Amino acid sequence: MEQQRRGIPSFQARRELSLELVHATEAAALACARLLGKGDPDRVSEIAGEAMKRVLEDAGLGGKIVLGPRNDPNLASGSSLAGNDNLDFGLFPVEGASQVARGSANALSILVAVEPGGFAELPPVWYAEKMVAGAGARGAIDLDDSITDNLRRIAFARDARVQDLTVVILDRPRHQEIIAEVNAAGARVRTLEEGDVAGAVMAAVPGTGIDAAIGIDGLHATLIAACAVRCLGGELQARLWPRNEEERALIGDLAGRTYGVSDLVPAADVAVAITGVSGGQLLPGVLFGSGYAETSSLLMSSRHATIRRLTTRHHVVGVPN
Repeated sequence: MEQQRRGIPSFQARRELSLELVHATEAAALACARLLGKGDPDRVSEIAGEAMKRVLEDAGLGGKIVLGPRNDPNLASGSSLAGNDNLDFGLFPVEGASQVARGSANALSILVAVEPGGFAELPPVWYAEKMVAGAGARGAIDLDDSITDNLRRIAFARDARVQDLTVVILDRPRHQEIIAEVNAAGARVRTLEEGDVAGAVMAAVPGTGIDAAIGIDGLHATLIAACAVRCLGGELQARLWPRNEEERALIGDLAGRTYGVSDLVPAADVAVAITGVSGGQLLPGVLFGSGYAETSSLLMSSRHATIRRLTTRHHVVGVPN
């Protein structure tokens, strides 16, 4: 009480949630990285989900899973976690289970938390069209404009040429026209097998070699990516993208509306933890050594205005005689 009267925040007031979330992403990454290259993506997803759920429950981080992998038996969207907190979660215990199964790069474990109601309530469609750039290109994105003009503005903001830019795009048939337009503008393209969130975060984090992310990606992944982009000070614009007439009817009057980061994540307090699984441009993967394993994570907090890179060595302790 004396600390509060003097204006000094209590320990609880200074709590940085991302430092608690990372235990769950580390656990998921450690569990599923053991299956790298073993050809079983379903088992990769299952074991990562089990590990993340176990740690969240043990930590008492309670609340509702609002955004998550569809049809996940452990952490399905709409399910609840018993605990002392009341949070809304967005999570992918492993984004890129197929990549882990094939031994490919850029798989991540991702967990975000906001206060209840901190994610935008949007029609339940599958996809959103989105574009992402880092803090150095804020104000340069306009989804109503052409990709070519957007790339020109991003290049101008970064004091570069369009030819110097690298754009990350998921390797999907629906993106062939986007890839062709990026190539025609003169920018380079790096395709990802999977990684809706990974590509967006790469575009927002300095030093990854990625200047923008463009594509039609999962709506849940777009909302989770918006959490990270907000903490990083970058820019993301999105627009609902209907697959069929049924989804077009669900969107209704919202058709054509462009959403910014604050529209997608109106929460005052956003916490994000991301841990590398198979390694890539954003984060190294899990490293297994003699009697230990090492993880690399990216932690973000909008409330504390912090971005942390965390390397953790997990020692394997034997049973004492």
